[in-house]
Amino acid sequence: MKEARDQVEKKEGAESEPVLGTKISEQGGGEVQEENLPTAEAKVISELEAKISDLQTLNSSLQEQMLRVRAEADNFRKRVQREKDEFTLFAREGFIRDLLPVKDNLERALSLSHSATDTDAQAIIEGVRLTLEQFESVLKNMGVECVECLGQAFDPAFHEAMTQVESDKHEPNMVVDELQKGYQLHGRLLRPALVSVARSKT
Repeated sequence: MKEARDQVEKKEGAESEPVLGTKISEQGGGEVQEENLPTAEAKVISELEAKISDLQTLNSSLQEQMLRVRAEADNFRKRVQREKDEFTLFAREGFIRDLLPVKDNLERALSLSHSATDTDAQAIIEGVRLTLEQFESVLKNMGVECVECLGQAFDPAFHEAMTQVESDKHEPNMVVDELQKGYQLHGRLLRPALVSVARSKT
């Protein structure tokens, strides 16, 4: 009898021990539920991997946005600097353009003075010549240069044709005379040169 009772107790004890890899929990009403631990862990790991993937995607997107913003900021800085430099170069453009007629008049005065013989007149002429040289030096320091035209092919970007002259000494469309000088400021046209252009004899 004793041996039979021992065997029954061992069997009941074995049935009450939890199976490895399971979790026993009691809920209301005394029910006992078992949950497979490896399956729960796999679910948690899967959720974490999904979150990591989402964060990596977000990180890549943010890096691309940062690079794009940085490039736009760099382009904006360069554009502002370029506009600033251009403004500095051409800020005096209007002032210089207004001075050019004064230079024209000085040059005309000198061109008409070659026949003067009076001593006082010669002194005045010399003063005008020196003034003109100083004027030209100041304009050159500001970046002003004359437009080349004599002996050049007519270029509407820099020349304005006032007359056409029949000539057998020049190729057609060549500049044969300069009526008024043209000028550039740092390579930008201030005013075109007024010229006469050759054409073939008819």
